Amino acid sequence: MFNQSRQAVLLMLVCGALSLWGTVNSCFAQSRSTILGPREASGYSPLPQRHQTIFMPRDEQDIQQISQSPQIPDVLDAESKEALGIPPQLLKEDRIWAEPDEECVDCETFVPMLAHKSATGSMTWLPGNDDNLGIFTLYLSETVDLPRLEGFTITPRFGVHYLDGPVRTDLPARVYDTSVSFRWFNKVNEKWSYELEVAPGVYSDFKSVTSDSVRITGKGLAYYVHSRAKQFVMGVVYLDREDILMLPAAGMIMWFSEGSRLELIFPKPKFTYRIEKDDDKERWAFLAGEFGGGSWAIRRSPGGVDDIVTYSDLRLIGGLETKHTNGKISQLEVGFVFNRSLEYQSNIGNYKPSPTAMLRYQLTF
Repeated sequence: MFNQSRQAVLLMLVCGALSLWGTVNSCFAQSRSTILGPREASGYSPLPQRHQTIFMPRDEQDIQQISQSPQIPDVLDAESKEALGIPPQLLKEDRIWAEPDEECVDCETFVPMLAHKSATGSMTWLPGNDDNLGIFTLYLSETVDLPRLEGFTITPRFGVHYLDGPVRTDLPARVYDTSVSFRWFNKVNEKWSYELEVAPGVYSDFKSVTSDSVRITGKGLAYYVHSRAKQFVMGVVYLDREDILMLPAAGMIMWFSEGSRLELIFPKPKFTYRIEKDDDKERWAFLAGEFGGGSWAIRRSPGGVDDIVTYSDLRLIGGLETKHTNGKISQLEVGFVFNRSLEYQSNIGNYKPSPTAMLRYQLTF
């Protein structure tokens, strides 16, 4: 009798536990459905929507032309915009941030302080010997965006110039370029936009680092879009060099077709023509003009006298530019360098080197 009573009590406890578990589970399911909605209640639990990147992903089927040209407002097609250098965050205004399916009170959108935009490395060689000045240059730069300041970029740069000759004057073996540029592009309306840039830097052989080593370069440019095929540029480029303080920048950019563009802009005219396009890359040929050179504070020997040396030249350049869908851009250039000049602030040792050739390779990623 006792055993039967114990078994009945045990059976009642088990049934009660099962009944209580079913009730709690039902209430939890109703509460989960009410709070999370039908998709989450069915087991679908996505991570909170977060901002992943400040740029739209590159469409692998659509290669966009890139150039040294200034920016133009977004009345152009996508290829033209990228070709003329408009910051990517200004191309897309409504699709940059992820839109969550449901309003999430606890979720926060993460916006980074800095974001990588591009990095560039280049090598330039001007052959020379004896009294014909030769220069071998290595250059590195990194451009970062500030997502919280639309249109604003920062670019630190470092370059070293290895000097070969001349024997007739006492140039140092190396001179250096170090600078950081701060650039802001702003679109006023569908026709007008402008760009401002300032780049303080130190240009020296690092044996003579004085106030003469510091140069502040910059530019102020305005852009007007006349039509989809024609844009105008006007402004000034401030060089802060001993020979040339500033240059006017003016001209126009004309698109003859999807695959050809002429940039009649002083001081860097350029004609570009697309010769190849497939699913992975585009290849462009170009002919360009360039104003080269720079000023550096140096310590002359013998005697250890501080001086400033300025080198300048003009360059006629032809090259090939290959653009890949992953964003990598490579350039191979050959050129003729003429109207060369080497001058000192002291006017001791000035002379004009002979014309020479130029070879340059540049990689951007």
